[in-house]
Amino acid sequence: MIKLLDSDCSHYKGPVMILMRLFLAFIFIKAGMGKLPIVAGEGLTNALPLFLVYLVVLFEILGGLFMLVGIKYEALTRLGALMIGIVMIGAAYMHYGVWGDPFGSKNVMYPISLLLITLVFITDDN
Repeated sequence: MIKLLDSDCSHYKGPVMILMRLFLAFIFIKAGMGKLPIVAGEGLTNALPLFLVYLVVLFEILGGLFMLVGIKYEALTRLGALMIGIVMIGAAYMHYGVWGDPFGSKNVMYPISLLLITLVFITDDN
């Protein structure tokens, strides 16, 4: 029988987790900063109440920063991942449930993929 995964692949977990952490941090800090300044009647404010837009931007920026700072303080990793996960649940819902994008479309699958990555950080025991 051919082994597809060597049982000694655990030494790759650390570098992979760092890359995923940096990936999430970059995406969400950039996404949050890209929504600034928040102007009523533009962008997300057409789809969400203004207080939710502020919350989304706050969760994206702080979630990304917490993923970075979480390298040193693990509790911040979980908090940042939770913040990002909440935003991604909302994004997937808006695309699929409100705007009617097909489930297999990139507009739905991208937030679901990022949500799954955040779940790795929320549930990781280290």
